[in-house]
Amino acid sequence: MKSRIPLALCAAVVLLIPVATHDGYVIQLLNIAILNAIVVLGLNFATGWTGQINFGQAAFYGLGAYTTAIATKAGLPWIVTPFLSVIIVMAASLVLGLPTLRLRTYYLAMTTIGFGEIVRLIIVHWEPVTGGTSGLRAIPGISVFGFGPQGQIQHYYLLVAALALAALIAARIRQSSLGRAMIATKDSEIAAEQSGVDTTRTKLLAFMIGAVYAGLAGCLYASSIRFISPDSFSGIQAVLLMTMLIVGGMGSITGCIIGAVALTILPEALRFLGQWYLVLYGLGVIAVIVLAPGGLASIASLIPRRAGAR
Repeated sequence: MKSRIPLALCAAVVLLIPVATHDGYVIQLLNIAILNAIVVLGLNFATGWTGQINFGQAAFYGLGAYTTAIATKAGLPWIVTPFLSVIIVMAASLVLGLPTLRLRTYYLAMTTIGFGEIVRLIIVHWEPVTGGTSGLRAIPGISVFGFGPQGQIQHYYLLVAALALAALIAARIRQSSLGRAMIATKDSEIAAEQSGVDTTRTKLLAFMIGAVYAGLAGCLYASSIRFISPDSFSGIQAVLLMTMLIVGGMGSITGCIIGAVALTILPEALRFLGQWYLVLYGLGVIAVIVLAPGGLASIASLIPRRAGAR
């Protein structure tokens, strides 16, 4: 019962934020932070739990967003777009993961870097369809049989519900036999194989589940922000997503959410420092990695341990 009290308090704070602030910019920033949290939760399957370095998450995020934008602007009903996005990212992740995840070491990292660049180049140069560097504007919003959220606050509550569902599914997968196989694969592939774990299948499933998370987040991004451009899904964004995972706490569902929200909001909170905000931002990230290797999610347990050591 006591363990649920902090969770209930956090939920109450999250639900009361729009009541405390009516600033549309702040709510939109939080909406982007929530979407980033869903993408990072997906990245955690392959990287946090299975130990595979994946820099393709931003590209899958972009595929979901552009699939939704192109489909809805062409007149397809919005309800079709999550399914379309999932099909596209699952096909892409299967084609990408099947040959590379049979191998160990860093092949997936190198392949996903190349994949991200290919997706970016297609988006930039296929201008009649993707809008090129100018992106796509006036994307139709979320609508299910004529009903959909209106305004930033309604989108905020919808995205909070989506994040809660994504975290719940991730927690259930972690507790399943698949989740245990992922952890065993991360700890030692050889030992996992000797214990009967099909490590190639496990890595491929983790990679594809993560891609589905990113594709669905991209679908929600395009329909809630209603503008997309290649910059939002670039290689820089891929590195930022990885940083969110590391700073928040690799392998921790709570850490994924904390890292994504913190590193989305912090740059905007430090804008008053001008160009120096990047220096402070970088020092803050380094400090977390050095002082709390388990990420921000581990700080609560580190403080009493270090106090006891004194």
